[in-house]
Amino acid sequence: MEFSFGTKRWMKREWKEEKEEVSKGEELETDGYSLGLHAPGFFDKVLHVETCLLHSEPADKVLAVVQGSWTDPALGLTPYDVYKHTGFLKHLMIRTGRNVSTGAPEVMVNFVTSCYKPELLVPLVDRITKISEVVSVVNNVNTSVGNTSVGEQEYTLYGKPTITEMLRGLTFQISANSFFQTNTKQADVLYKLIGDSAGLKGDGSEIVLDLFCGTGTIGLTLARSAKHVYGYEVVPEAIADAQKNAQLNGISNATFVQGDLNKINETFGKEFPKPDIIISDPNRPGMHMKLIKWLLEVKAPRIVYVSCNPATCARDLDYLCHGVEEKGLRGCYELKRVIPVDMFPHTPHIECVCLLELC
Repeated sequence: MEFSFGTKRWMKREWKEEKEEVSKGEELETDGYSLGLHAPGFFDKVLHVETCLLHSEPADKVLAVVQGSWTDPALGLTPYDVYKHTGFLKHLMIRTGRNVSTGAPEVMVNFVTSCYKPELLVPLVDRITKISEVVSVVNNVNTSVGNTSVGEQEYTLYGKPTITEMLRGLTFQISANSFFQTNTKQADVLYKLIGDSAGLKGDGSEIVLDLFCGTGTIGLTLARSAKHVYGYEVVPEAIADAQKNAQLNGISNATFVQGDLNKINETFGKEFPKPDIIISDPNRPGMHMKLIKWLLEVKAPRIVYVSCNPATCARDLDYLCHGVEEKGLRGCYELKRVIPVDMFPHTPHIECVCLLELC
C-alpha cells in the first residue's frame, strides 16, 4: 500500500454532513495534517486513513504506529506541500512478503522524503521496528516536484534492503522500487494462466522473451521448460532483483537486461535469438508504437499479452491483429482467447491474459 502525506485533511461532503451543517460544495478541506489515500482524480487532496483493510495485519500495525507518532510537534516532521514544494514527508509505502523458512509475514517500510535527513526518521524507525514482522526500513529520497514514490537514491535504515515472497514454487527477493503483484495468492493463478497460454513444449527447445519483466517473476516461472529466457525492464533495481532471483532459485538459463522498451532502436533484438514465445506485461499506458512495429517484424509464433488496462490492451491487440494503416504496418496475429483475472476484488480493475498466434 502506498499512502501519501498531506498538509490538509480532505473528506467528502456527506461524511462531514453526518456531524454538522456545512455549506454547499463538492468537497471540504479541514485543519490538520493527513496521511492516507488520494481522493479519486486529485493529486492534492489526501483522505486521512487510520486503518486499511487491504494490507496485512502487521502492515496495519505499522500504519497505526506512524499515524500515532508523526504529527507530534517534538519530532519536527512536516508533510510535503505540493504547491509550495516545501516539507519533508512525501509517501509511506508498506509491503508484506513471507519468510521462506517459516512462512511468517515480512514487512518492508519505505519512507519517501524530499531530502536525506535520516536523523528526522529515527524516532519513527525506533517505534515501528518494535513490531516483530518489520524486517526492512528504507528511505527513498525524491527531490523532484512530481508525485512519484520512486526516489533517486535509496538508503537502508534498518534490517535488510529486500523482503522475500514465494510464487509458483519459486522464491523472490523484492526491493522497495521493484514491481511485484500485490495480490500474491491470485498472482499464482495469473501466472499459471500465463504459463498455460505460453504452451511451452517442455523439451527445453524454445526461446522466451519476457518484456516488462519486473523482478523476473513470469520469465523465471517459465525458465525450467525453456531453452533460455531473456527479460527486459526499465527499472534497474528490478533487473538487479531479477538477476538475484535467478541465482536464488538455481536458474542459469535466464538473462535480464535493463532497457527502456519505449525507446528501442534498430539494434533491439540483435542480442538474442528469435523468440518462439513473447510475454508482454506493460504498465497501464500499454506498448509504444516502436515496440508494436518490432513485434510485427519479428513475427514470433505466439505472444501472451498481459494487461491491467482493458482500454490500452484492446488498442494494442487491434494493432497486432489488424495493423496500423497510417504507419504502413500490417497485422499478422489472430487473437485466440482473452481470460480476465480479478486481481483486485471490490474494484473495477482486472488483469487480462491474451493469447495471440501468428496467422
